[in-house]
Amino acid sequence: MLLAQTVYADEKIEAQRNAYRHNNKGLLYLKDKYYFGAIKEFEIAIDLLPNSQASATFYYNLGKTYETIGYPDKAMPCFEKALKLNVLCFDYYLTLSENYKKLGLTEKKLKEFQDKPYYPLNDIMIGLLYIQKGDVSTGVTTLDLFCDKESKLLVTSGVRKYLEKITNEKL
Repeated sequence: MLLAQTVYADEKIEAQRNAYRHNNKGLLYLKDKYYFGAIKEFEIAIDLLPNSQASATFYYNLGKTYETIGYPDKAMPCFEKALKLNVLCFDYYLTLSENYKKLGLTEKKLKEFQDKPYYPLNDIMIGLLYIQKGDVSTGVTTLDLFCDKESKLLVTSGVRKYLEKITNEKL
């Protein structure tokens, strides 16, 4: 005698929670220097939650992993996407400007940002790119003016901390 039973799954797939789990697993792999596994976990996290502000972290982690293993060219689009998804995280600006320097794109990207229609947050990248190319005084001035104009933005505190750090290093 054959019995047939119907089984229903009552669990919902929660993409956001699963994305965070994959990101955290990727961080563990990264800590253990298992880079292939880390890359795959960050990619899964991104696939589950591709365009939210929270997924900026997944893109950033993927980019840092690529840089760690010597692929700054593969890291660049990850850092650019992270910044696009979360424009208020100063570390994303700094990491992207450093990445542009590694790739020899500082001058080109500086011109691109200067040629864009005015958008206050572009001043952060412009200031950082000046610093990356060695024109520290112009970069500091640009960032300082940004802080004066945009004192209430969340990103401004990160800019101020960075300015404090580099001006103390120069003294």
